[in-house]
Amino acid sequence: MNRHQHARILATVMLTPLAALALVNTPAASAAEAGPPPTVVNPDEPTTPPPPGAIVTTFAGNQLKYCALICPHIIDFVVDVPVAIVRSPGVFATAQAQTGSADRATGIAAASITHPANSAMTGIIDNDLNLVLPRAQNALEVAVVEGLTVADTVRSGAAPEAVGKAIDTGRAKIVDALNAPIVAKPPQIAAPTTPAQAAVLDAIDVGSAVLFQAPELLMVGATEAADIAAQHLATTGDTDGARSAGVAHFNDTLTAANDVIRQATTNHPVPEPLSAESRPGKAGSHSD
Repeated sequence: MNRHQHARILATVMLTPLAALALVNTPAASAAEAGPPPTVVNPDEPTTPPPPGAIVTTFAGNQLKYCALICPHIIDFVVDVPVAIVRSPGVFATAQAQTGSADRATGIAAASITHPANSAMTGIIDNDLNLVLPRAQNALEVAVVEGLTVADTVRSGAAPEAVGKAIDTGRAKIVDALNAPIVAKPPQIAAPTTPAQAAVLDAIDVGSAVLFQAPELLMVGATEAADIAAQHLATTGDTDGARSAGVAHFNDTLTAANDVIRQATTNHPVPEPLSAESRPGKAGSHSD
């Protein structure tokens, strides 16, 4: 069954926090009243449950790993850009003396700011979209699927042993997902087996596209557009041409961001995040 056919059941996303919390350190649940047919684990399948607190400690450790990828670029932005702004009047004066053009000098001074800003923003966004976000989203989706599996098992009136087995298996799978390698283009780990699970994963895909992927593309697209415009002005002294080059690049980025959302809300798969090399007209390789 194509899980995108169930995207309209978005109300089930409200179960996500409860489902994940049910697995954090719960030892075993008691049987509940009979409900819909469960999606239960094989009770004969051997499972080594992680120790108490493993999900919390692994999650916290991941934040340090993610910061190691992103924080250096944030520091670059916070430090290098203000320094460049302070130095820009001197850059302008020197450039005007060398070129004899106020417009080109303006572009050179502007580029002395936009270049470090774009470099830092590219490092932040590319690492987040291509490494951090896919891995974190995989772990969230595994938590959702396992949480809903436990809920289905409880509602089915299964024996306490079966419920405990489902919880232990779910916790182990979540820890495994949290410990997955940090690589580009990781495969999707979660495997929904019910319409409710598929619907919640669809909602996560849409939320990821709307809240993270599209806005982050626009953020890096804005700094790229500014750098393209500044470099164009520094080279040609053409103010109108520089403005047009920057606007054209940002419009391309806006189209790419809209495509991310459109594909996430239709039957098409969510596209892979655009890296600096694949974004349209990226700074340094544009021919605007």
